[in-house]
Amino acid sequence: MRALLLLGVLVPTVVAGAAMAVPLADLSSGEREIDDAICQDFSQAATWNLAWTATFVVAAMGSAGYAALAPVDWLGSDSRAALYVTASKATVGAIAKRVDPLHIDVERLCHDPQPASVRARHALLVEAARHESHALILNILGGLALNTAGLLYLGYGRDAWQTAWISFGVGTTVSVASTLTAPVQSWLLRRRLDRSRRIVVVPMMGRDGSGVALAGTW
Repeated sequence: MRALLLLGVLVPTVVAGAAMAVPLADLSSGEREIDDAICQDFSQAATWNLAWTATFVVAAMGSAGYAALAPVDWLGSDSRAALYVTASKATVGAIAKRVDPLHIDVERLCHDPQPASVRARHALLVEAARHESHALILNILGGLALNTAGLLYLGYGRDAWQTAWISFGVGTTVSVASTLTAPVQSWLLRRRLDRSRRIVVVPMMGRDGSGVALAGTW
């Protein structure tokens, strides 16, 4: 009886140890490249959202607070209006980051990369690239629209073109900085893979036994 109990304990232990000792299948270089890109973006997306939300909130509160509390002899009317415009643009930026944040749903792959097939990895790459493209377009076009609206208000509405262009320049710089710091490795990798598929070198046998042809794929 004691021998049976001992056997019942040892056998599962040995089997489990053997299973743990079996190495996981190696990933190909292409799979690792996809994993690295989307997992890097996954880890940076939340930080990017939070950092720029906080930046816009601080800018909105600081600009509005200074415009509201600064003495009359400290700020001219146009400069005070420009601060309110800055606060408005920053508020819209903060709301946009909270309502439509960059979200890359690849947590399962990044924590346990082995089970996913090559096709599943490519699907995750395409999805991550789509979200990043959306964030880039929102940053670029949304920032351009907001800064243009501020320019027109201060320029045409208040005839303060110098202040208007300064506000436009500062706002555009912030928009560009937000775009340049966005996690876009998946988007860049997908674009590179797409370009590599468009032109393929195909060896062809000619009359002399050799030859090369270029074939385009779309």
